[in-house]
Amino acid sequence: MSQHGVMCSTIRQATTAVENRESARQQWAKELALWRVALAWGFVFDVDDPFTSPRIPASPSFHAHS
Repeated sequence: MSQHGVMCSTIRQATTAVENRESARQQWAKELALWRVALAWGFVFDVDDPFTSPRIPASPSFHAHS
């Protein structure tokens, strides 16, 4: 992908991997895959909660007054 000027990045908390009994506790297969993505194609981002977006409060001017 980098040959085409495109970066492939991922979010650590939104990534899964096939683990076996020896690697499951430390998630070694996942960590290895994330390392390879970061090394070859882009970045690995850490976020606290990848499935929530910042909330924009409603402006008071949009509220109806009764």
